[in-house]
Amino acid sequence: MKVRGTEEGMANQASLNVKVKRTGRVKPPNLADPQLKTVGEEMVAAQKLRWSKAINAEGNVAKKLSVKYFFIKRKVRGVGRPVRDMNLTGQTIANFSLRKAAGGQIRAENSTRITRKRAMGVQGIEPMIGFAGTDQISLFKASQLQYGIYLQKAWVPIG
Repeated sequence: MKVRGTEEGMANQASLNVKVKRTGRVKPPNLADPQLKTVGEEMVAAQKLRWSKAINAEGNVAKKLSVKYFFIKRKVRGVGRPVRDMNLTGQTIANFSLRKAAGGQIRAENSTRITRKRAMGVQGIEPMIGFAGTDQISLFKASQLQYGIYLQKAWVPIG
């Protein structure tokens, strides 16, 4: 039965009843320190993996080594074709770690003054420390996982 434009048809369309048993709100996102630590550790792991592939912070293949440094690195590392991978003695990579994951902040850097100085020297030649697109993807996945855990507890019932 089709009813067009009659009062009965309009009344049928307007009679929509919604019953709400409980109302509430979602707490604003605020990850706990252990969750931030998990995201930060993923961030450090992603950067170290990228360095091992000789990829810079922009997601491109890192610059070739200078001729002088090429021969120094080949002699020290004992590899045939050394690349810019933040690894000459291994100290910079071993010392790069998660420094802070608290209060809504995540910071990763080298902890000793000497290795920070070396890392900043490399940054001047080729930006290796930072987020490439691949790092961001893995970081977003780790964050999404942590926020998913958070969202299960974020609903606050009212009344």
